[in-house]
Amino acid sequence: MATAAKAIDTDSIQRAVELADLNALRIALYQNSGDEEIGALPAAAQMSDGQKALLKERAVEWLADNAGPVDLPEPPEDELRRLMTMLSGEMTDVEFEARRDLPAFRAVPCAVEWEGEKPEIPEDFRIVIIGSGPAGIAAGVQCELLGLPYLLLDRQPEAGGTWTINRYPDVRVDTPSITYEYSFEKLYPWGEHFNRGEDVRTYLQHVSRKYGVMANSRFGHDVKGAVFDEGRNVWKLDVETPGGRQEIVANVVITACGTFANAQLPDIEGVHDFGGQIIHPSAWPEGLDLSGKRVAIIGNGSTGVQLLSAVAQKAGHVSVVQRTPQWISPREKYGAPIEPELAWLNENMPGYWNWSRYTATMPLFDIDRLQRVDREWQAQGGKVSKANDDLRAFLTNYIRQETGGREDLIEKLIPDYAPMSRRPVVDNGWYRALTRDNVELLTGSVARFTKSGFVMADGTERDFDVVIAATGFDVLKYLWPARYKGLEGKDLHDTWDAGDGPRAYLSMMVPQFPNLFMLYGPNSQPLTGGTGLPQWWLIWASYAAQCVMRMLKEDKRRVDVKPEAFERYNRELDAEAQNWLQMTPEGGIEKNYYVNREHRRLQVNAPWLSPDYHRMCTVVNWDDLELS
Repeated sequence: MATAAKAIDTDSIQRAVELADLNALRIALYQNSGDEEIGALPAAAQMSDGQKALLKERAVEWLADNAGPVDLPEPPEDELRRLMTMLSGEMTDVEFEARRDLPAFRAVPCAVEWEGEKPEIPEDFRIVIIGSGPAGIAAGVQCELLGLPYLLLDRQPEAGGTWTINRYPDVRVDTPSITYEYSFEKLYPWGEHFNRGEDVRTYLQHVSRKYGVMANSRFGHDVKGAVFDEGRNVWKLDVETPGGRQEIVANVVITACGTFANAQLPDIEGVHDFGGQIIHPSAWPEGLDLSGKRVAIIGNGSTGVQLLSAVAQKAGHVSVVQRTPQWISPREKYGAPIEPELAWLNENMPGYWNWSRYTATMPLFDIDRLQRVDREWQAQGGKVSKANDDLRAFLTNYIRQETGGREDLIEKLIPDYAPMSRRPVVDNGWYRALTRDNVELLTGSVARFTKSGFVMADGTERDFDVVIAATGFDVLKYLWPARYKGLEGKDLHDTWDAGDGPRAYLSMMVPQFPNLFMLYGPNSQPLTGGTGLPQWWLIWASYAAQCVMRMLKEDKRRVDVKPEAFERYNRELDAEAQNWLQMTPEGGIEKNYYVNREHRRLQVNAPWLSPDYHRMCTVVNWDDLELS
């Protein structure tokens, strides 16, 4: 390995070490060298300057002699847990099981494999996956691993899901690239710390091709509906294809349509009379030229915040419509390229990339403390809790800093609800863009459109050439617009509409809709962290796979969740949801898309602590299911 190190000089190694995450560096160095003095160092935040210098010096020395691309095997379980504990402290058994795959030592973390002899798969058996976004590709990889016949259908012309349809200016991930990736695709050469939409799309298509999913994908195939044939125990899908309408039969359907699939356009008086152009970011016109134009951006969620700076640099004038202020936070290295020296370290220090994945997720392990109301703290005059109030103070100061102390803006930008009660928005220079001479902030809602622009509720009137409706997606429209009819012709959307909105068991299954699994379904993504979303895609896919494997092993044709298990799970979910900030006045329950405001219940997220929900989704409770 020493030969590989000669390709880079000591000064470059020193720069790589200076750029390193010291927590990941310490564990990787200890794992490789067994240096007990390094192992005894505290977490980076508690290290003295001398201890940091020692760590860097020993790392440079080791790399100079040993650097090279080596894949470390997963340590034995006891050793792995010891190393994880050195990084993040003591953990319960449930926490360990939920986090053990974060460093991604295993070939395909979070996936399941056959135990014992693989049964013979019937010739006519087939799984249909709907959606070629991140979740659908994960489901395809899981099928490939098990050798299960499958077909993936997507209405778009290429793989990528939301990253295919969203091509607006400066679209990118708002979590570090190292956590927004499949853990089975090792050391992917990302270009930026937070990658752009085009790069994520390229990555997803690369993974789809590399792991065989692309070969089983059919694009331009729009599923209009599906009916369960009770006599044959199969789903008959009505699919619009480039060659016309077609019926496709599937023993199992895995829908991976995602939460952000159906654009929510402004439903405002006179919108059809507007003589200019109205654009939803998910349908951004190729080659759109905004130079010198009068532009309005309605919305200040993640999309509206991402695109403002780029639009303002081109447009003649921009009016930003803010109905509800957001807590918008900075991210270190957001928009910055990954330094060549750091890329070298990832590739040439065995284990560093693995432990960087773990340390990048560590800050989310106890994020629940920001989302709980502390009544004792409130009794002493606090707003929510000490942790949440400290975050509020930090973000408020950030607003003042980024707006240059502009009081006319500051009073409009500070929300009246607590941070972390809605999806956090990452700043892309949004606050600074508001201070530009060609940008104005309009607060409140649009009352009506006119032929030349629109009128705000307070009577403010503006003329525009282009209106960008950064108004998000209808998150209640799971699986929409396809219609699914289960046992006795029961319609899934009618069932949800007759109740209190979309519900599922573990976010994946609904009684009387056998052999149907939803990935990223109702109440799916946990409010708390500790397991990144890309891991959840594979966890959910592996749950469906476990059910399919059991069906095949026992020669069954149907798997369904029992009604009583579905009802029990959702009662417990509703009760647990009441413990969270999102369901309180302090959390702005009336302004939160996480909440089904009509029925006043948590809709988008799972309220369980992430390790507990991980166990529910990985250890199948067969008593809750019926195989027949």
